[in-house]
Amino acid sequence: MTAVGLSYAAETVTLGAEDDWAPYSSKVGSEAQGFAVDIVREAFKAAGVDVKFSPVPYARCMAVTKSGELAGCFDAARNSTLENDYLWHAKPLFNARINIYAPADSKESGLTPKSLEGKVVGVTNGYEYGDEFDTNTKIKRDVANQDEQGFRKLLANRVPYMLAYEKVANAVFTKNKEFAGKFKAVGITADPGLYIAFSKKHPDGAKFVEKFNQGFETIVKNGKYKAIEVQWK
Repeated sequence: MTAVGLSYAAETVTLGAEDDWAPYSSKVGSEAQGFAVDIVREAFKAAGVDVKFSPVPYARCMAVTKSGELAGCFDAARNSTLENDYLWHAKPLFNARINIYAPADSKESGLTPKSLEGKVVGVTNGYEYGDEFDTNTKIKRDVANQDEQGFRKLLANRVPYMLAYEKVANAVFTKNKEFAGKFKAVGITADPGLYIAFSKKHPDGAKFVEKFNQGFETIVKNGKYKAIEVQWK
């Protein structure tokens, strides 16, 4: 058999994708869609790897990646708590601001994680909000399963604050018309880089970190990253 007659199938990796985090990654029908989904797909494609996405709730996504069931999960805000439990690619997929939200009639502004000590703050199960917040044990957390649920608690005055990534919050507000004009950002916890958290226990975890690094570098240089960014603005 000659080399001309051979065809080589691309490698395939299965990654967990957050199922409720539009516009970055969410489940639409049975598929994962979003800005981060497109970036991950194209970066791996540039490195000769096909990606299958398994859209699941974030906390479960990270747990099954840590156990080695999945090769990776995104979007993870890399911090000191997660650092040693996963493998990380070189550059973040993107950065995203995390706001502290309060009712629209709040007179507060410029809040930081330190400002929230002793207060009850709405958060979403498994999410990271920056080291300064995540490692502060003096903040009381009220945990919801989804950002939308947390904002409903804020609307009902069941919590005084809710944390959310800015673009994700905007998507939640657009989807839920009753939220229009009800909240305001009164501070910031962090502006972290978001990553694929790769599994240390998956047999191909380290290999796919390197594949992703190669492909990501390619799509940044050839303009594909910028084109996807423009598409999702």
